[in-house]
Formats: sequence, structure tokens, C-alpha cells
Amino acid sequence: MRPFFCVLLVFCSACGSNDFRLCPTTHTDPTKQLYNDVVIELIEQRLHDAFLPREDRQVIWQHFATIDHLEPTATDSLWYQAQKVHFQHQLYQDTARFQTFYLRTTDAYKTQLADLPTQFTSLQAGPKVLARLAALITALAPQSPQAALDSLNTIQRHMQAQEFQLCTAKLLPSPAAQQAHEAAGTVTLSSIVFNAHQDQALLAYGWQCGARCGFGEVLWIEKVNGRWHIKQAEGLWIA
Repeated sequence: MRPFFCVLLVFCSACGSNDFRLCPTTHTDPTKQLYNDVVIELIEQRLHDAFLPREDRQVIWQHFATIDHLEPTATDSLWYQAQKVHFQHQLYQDTARFQTFYLRTTDAYKTQLADLPTQFTSLQAGPKVLARLAALITALAPQSPQAALDSLNTIQRHMQAQEFQLCTAKLLPSPAAQQAHEAAGTVTLSSIVFNAHQDQALLAYGWQCGARCGFGEVLWIEKVNGRWHIKQAEGLWIA
């Protein structure tokens, strides 16, 4: 079932995002505001259905268990998006039903972010997805592409789990590795690469939801009407 939803997620990642109810934030620090906005969008729109209570996920699973085709259609994608929005509205501020996510801020377990090369020249000479990332880095940080790549390979310690303001999930500091897999998964974020105007940025992250479950991406993020949103995602690994 999980590979099917991976495909379906790609269809839905750019559609209907404004239908999700926005969670207020009081952060004035631009870095903390970015992390807060991005983690909300990641949890609700990119990490499969992990933030939903089990009974909501079962509705989705049961629906797709009854379809008579293997590849998702546009109708499937629209239904899936509408269902997630409906469930997100019901879950909003209902803390008794929140799923627990963990935030990792140390590299003690050698957690993967996006599994990028360490040298910018290797990024430029790599496969198409890496070359696209090299072009993005050059566009956003033309004076210091190697420093930007170093940031994307560095786990952030600027913001701790208790500082996040979420409305549909609970975020806690990462415990021992074996305990983390009992929840909805562990998120690891990189340092941020801002452009000169600080209205666009790059951020790498990894999500681990089990021994053989998870993925890593680099996000191109844009500030629109005072809030940060994911403009583009480049997937680098999947388990």
C-alpha cells in the first residue's frame, strides 16, 4: 500500500494547499518562523497520512483498497486531497487525538538529511536531480555555493521541539532510536540557506518512520503573504 501513496502524494503536493486551515504562529525570529511554517506543511501535506488518527487513515486505506486500478487517477487525487483537508479541519486543536512526531537535533545516530554530496563540484557533476539542486543553490546563494551546501548537510540546532507551534500534531525531542519508531516518525531538519532578500530559501530534511520507511528531500521554500510555503521538493532517497 505504501508505494501507491508515494505516487499519490506527488500528485497532491501542489494542489489545494490553501484549503488546509493555517495554524497561527507568534514567532518574530525569521528563522524560527520558517522552521515552524515548514514543519506544519511537511506534517500535514508531505509525510503521507502519518499525522491523522488511525480511524481517519483507515477511511483512506479502505477507499483505495476497493478501487479497480493500480495507478492513481486525477479523481483519486482530488478525493484524497479533499479527504485530508476534511480530516485536518476535524483534527485542528483536538490535542487528545494528536499523533506524536519527534524532532532530531543531534547527529548521534548519523541520521540522513537529503544524503547530498559534501562538495559542490560533485553536486554539479551529479545526476539530473543533483544538477537541478546545484542550479538552485547558485541562484539563491551565488556568492557562497559551497557554504550553502554545507548548511544543507548540517543538522539544525537553532529551534527545539518545544518551540514549535502546531495545531494538528505533537512534536517532542527525539528519544532513543528504538522508541522513536513507535510514533509517527522522526523529522530531521538542516540549516537554512536564505537568498539575499530572505523571501526564498532552501532546506533539507529527512523523515524516518521505521527501519525501512522514510525519505529525504531538499525543499525550495518561498514566503507568501507573510507565511513560508514549499514551492518545490526534490527527493533524494526513499526507504
